[in-house]
Amino acid sequence: MSGRKKIIIGIVIGIILIIVWMQFIDMNEVLIYLKKLNILYVLIASVLYMLSYFIRSIRWKQILKPVCRLTIKEVYFIWMAGFFLNYLIPIRAGEFAKSYFIKKTKGVPISKSLPSIFIDKVFDSFSIFIVLALIPLLHVNISEPLLILIFLLVAVFIIGVGILIISTVNKPLVVKILTKFLFFIPKKFKTKFFEIIEIFVEGVGLFKHHSNILPSVIGLTIIAVLIDSVYFFFMFRAFAQVIPFPIILFGYTLIYLSYILPTPPAQIGSNELIMVLIFSVGLGLNKEMVSAVMSFAHLLTGLLIAIIGLMSFSYIGINIADTFRDVNISEIEDDFKNA
Repeated sequence: MSGRKKIIIGIVIGIILIIVWMQFIDMNEVLIYLKKLNILYVLIASVLYMLSYFIRSIRWKQILKPVCRLTIKEVYFIWMAGFFLNYLIPIRAGEFAKSYFIKKTKGVPISKSLPSIFIDKVFDSFSIFIVLALIPLLHVNISEPLLILIFLLVAVFIIGVGILIISTVNKPLVVKILTKFLFFIPKKFKTKFFEIIEIFVEGVGLFKHHSNILPSVIGLTIIAVLIDSVYFFFMFRAFAQVIPFPIILFGYTLIYLSYILPTPPAQIGSNELIMVLIFSVGLGLNKEMVSAVMSFAHLLTGLLIAIIGLMSFSYIGINIADTFRDVNISEIEDDFKNA
């Protein structure tokens, strides 16, 4: 299936999610909440939102140290350019694009930097511990749909950490597990694909010699999660809502973790539906108020991501259209083959 078809299908799914979301809310009441908007709090929230991604780019810089040294400015703009692509394309092409950008600007093979992307995502999933630790402190009844989402995210975390740990102590075992798990791949692709897996696992295993970066990476993860939650605290304040910070920390951390799962382009519909699921169905907040906050936050953050994303492409000197054309499995395969 072509990338264009995947985008079209993703948009259709997003529209369906919006329709589903709208069945649960009263749009007139949502509009009443939107009229309460406080611009000062919106500006504060905007700065905090971008700051959280700056912190995550610094974390990635630390993870990249074994294979590539980037300046703070370089790593930030490369990270944001990839994040912008992730926002546009529902197949997480932005993750591969980050390695592609490093190759184009620094000459580092994709096979060398791509494992750092996986490790970065594993550390993002560490925030599930914050969610689990907060459950007994919130004194709310966690709904069944919310429990299913939490268990799904815990499973993703366990799988990611499992691959990371086994790759550092027994690379052949993790290669064997992954190749069995991917049994459904057509025979004509198996040889090439499994070669890529072996090189990828080898790359992940290299990080066992750089455990000194672990404290700073964990610390930056915690700081980013806290800044995310303060950002969303001010988004609620922009609508004259004072929500206890632990509830926001729990809810928004879950929302961010849910981005690990596939989403439509620009997260159309999925953000609103997940927000209602977590904060209204799960935590009992007014669904129209929650919908007003998320729909505005979605528009605001989409604008911020687009502006910074286009600036990032300009800084790294790569045309966004060329990226859509060049970032493909064939280039990744060739790069791994030559590793």
